[in-house]
Amino acid sequence: MLAWSPAPALAAGEDGPDGQVLAEEGDATANGIKVAAGRNAWGGLTIEGIALAREGLENFPFTTAGSAVNPFIPFTSSALDGDRLSFGANITLAAKILDQPMSFSAFFLKPITLEATATNLGSEAGNIADTDTIYSGNATIFSTNSDNIFALNVHHQTELYGAEANFLQPFGIQGVSLGVRGIYFGETLSSTAMQDADDFPGLGNDDDRDHTTARTDNYLLGVRLGLDHMFAVGDRIRLGGSLKAGLYNNFVTRDRSFISENRTDLRNHKTFDRDNVFSQSLEFKPRIEFKVTDGVYLTATGQAVWLNNVSTALPHYATIGDLDEHNVRANSSVWFYGGSLGLTFQLDGSSPISTSPAPLLVDTSPPTTESVEERISELEDLGARSGNRSVSLTVFGQINQMLMVWDDGAKTDAYVAENPASRSRFGFIGSAKIARGWSAGYFASIGLDHAAANDLDQLTDDGEDQIELRQSNWWVRSNRYGTVTVGLASTATDDIILKDVGGIMPGAANIATMGGSFIVRRSDSFEQGNGALIARTTLNDFSAGASVDTLRRNVVRYDAPRLRTQFGNFDGSVALGEDDFFDASVEYSVNHNDWMVRFGAGYLHDTDENGRANSQRDREEYKGSLSVLHVPTGLFGTAAYVRREFNGMDPSDQAIFGENTTGLVTPAGSNRPPIDYLYTAFGLRRSYWSLGDTSLYGEYAQVDDAITGLREADAREVTDSRLSMFGAAISQDIDAAGMDLYAGVRFYSFHAQGVDVRPNGNVTRVGPIPLTDLMLGYAGARIKF
Repeated sequence: MLAWSPAPALAAGEDGPDGQVLAEEGDATANGIKVAAGRNAWGGLTIEGIALAREGLENFPFTTAGSAVNPFIPFTSSALDGDRLSFGANITLAAKILDQPMSFSAFFLKPITLEATATNLGSEAGNIADTDTIYSGNATIFSTNSDNIFALNVHHQTELYGAEANFLQPFGIQGVSLGVRGIYFGETLSSTAMQDADDFPGLGNDDDRDHTTARTDNYLLGVRLGLDHMFAVGDRIRLGGSLKAGLYNNFVTRDRSFISENRTDLRNHKTFDRDNVFSQSLEFKPRIEFKVTDGVYLTATGQAVWLNNVSTALPHYATIGDLDEHNVRANSSVWFYGGSLGLTFQLDGSSPISTSPAPLLVDTSPPTTESVEERISELEDLGARSGNRSVSLTVFGQINQMLMVWDDGAKTDAYVAENPASRSRFGFIGSAKIARGWSAGYFASIGLDHAAANDLDQLTDDGEDQIELRQSNWWVRSNRYGTVTVGLASTATDDIILKDVGGIMPGAANIATMGGSFIVRRSDSFEQGNGALIARTTLNDFSAGASVDTLRRNVVRYDAPRLRTQFGNFDGSVALGEDDFFDASVEYSVNHNDWMVRFGAGYLHDTDENGRANSQRDREEYKGSLSVLHVPTGLFGTAAYVRREFNGMDPSDQAIFGENTTGLVTPAGSNRPPIDYLYTAFGLRRSYWSLGDTSLYGEYAQVDDAITGLREADAREVTDSRLSMFGAAISQDIDAAGMDLYAGVRFYSFHAQGVDVRPNGNVTRVGPIPLTDLMLGYAGARIKF
């Protein structure tokens, strides 16, 4: 949304590769990418780096005069300091769908973070000043920690990302685009007020500190109208730009929290308010384009963006202590300005997905004895040989490595990592025919666990460097009666939540496989070092762990013969595992007319204690996924769901093992509430060039109650928890190399509240647990052999 794709620098009517004519007068323009209106449809894929700065914050006071006659020391938002320029990325895809030129784009911007600390503000430091926080005199909440303070730390963060889909040249109007757009704009303002010098970390050991947070979230959804045109200046340069206006319904939410660190039993409050307002946007983007080579274009863009009637965090600071105040104040305006630099790749053929492999070139001349013997010799030299000539041997594998960038609200870094969503591996498979309709075989697979992305965190960048046995089993198959598998193998519900026909990143529906070990960070700890990390709580814990996709184990598995009908294909499986594990699944697939559908659903019952003393695990799971693709347009949708229920007993109060709550606010011995896990992805899959299919998609996931009832997130018992994930990604198949390239970004938001225990043994009231968001960006490749 805040960056766009450049147009090809070719003149109207210029021939493209293979003599096809590029866009001429009357063709639609997608933010600079031209899409031909005639039979030879053209589109473009643009990847850009963007740099934006936000206009300076309004000057807002954080401190005020106290009750004494002494002067106070002012501290305002103008003192906040940091890097006001932020970087991000944008992906835009333009194509024709059912003869209608369209464009799809998604962008993200790294959060803009500002911070400042003021000390020696009051008489507690030996000064004569009497300085209070601006909210300290409120009648609803009064805290001496915020009255006549020694120091105040303030942290401000701005977030911005979004996506849009546009019709180009609607109703035949040249240079016009009309579409739908979604924008997220959010701010977080947090502060720590310190009563005296002994409460300042590093100077003393007291904890007379008040932590406050005001967070505003603006979810803008609406329509936008744009004008876009470019003028040729010679054969290789074009100048022009675009002007876009949007009208939105703004779903505004506001979270405020107030916590006294030394008296959480008295002051531990959280308020939540929401409202709907109309908001507007205006964007102006001048740009210049250069033709680099055939089909590749460089663009440089300026940018100014205005958002009106949005809620910002600063105006809510003075109301944090007023529990009766509910005005979301969605009446502010914000400006962003900057530019982008990117490359556009002209795509030839905007055709539907590749539903079948390309035809093989076959030599129909009869082979000679010499040629056969020569080919056998080549295969023996190049390939593996089976020790048992009755059984075939095939060696297979893949390598999947990526660059992962992360930002946890305080620190940022980048790691080279293994992508465990589809782990690097090698293996051996083979089979032999026993009799007519009967065969037997084996399957062995070994995983290469080098710096796996789910083992890395803020403190670990190397991983375990281990080799993992993934599969080791044999099977017997009857065409009539089905297949029996024995050994370390996939259970009946393994991969049942990973059904996909959209070409999204393999394993994407299991969100914990990427960055699962990253540690949750408190947002109210102003010394944003490692001390703010909550060591026992991770993304894995909040997301129900990687086991939402059933793990492999030692099983006896039965797969029924496929039932083929005029309505589609049906498959059924059951598995029995060691120590009373059982699961069953049913799968359905059909390619009917213009539609591809894949569906799977299963049930799991696990009572395996995994060798834990005094443990009686008893878990049930209901899980499944559905993926649908409309072949002519390439539009697809995918959804996965898991519900995990706890019925056993385990003394552990951690997410991975716990079966019961801690019993502070729930009845002793009661089971944890069920976990509900939802993943969705929606996007476009098309075959634009001979390399292979391209998939561009957005994704959303939500996990409820994954740590509720447990001692997690710095609480003695969590009373409510939720994880939300928004993301966008692109995947490109390279068929000739058995390879796929992928890149994307995910934003994780953690929400929790719970209780603590005072030194005297009393349980505090339920209160919020302020946590920072986590951003993970990734780009990598998987190659199969």
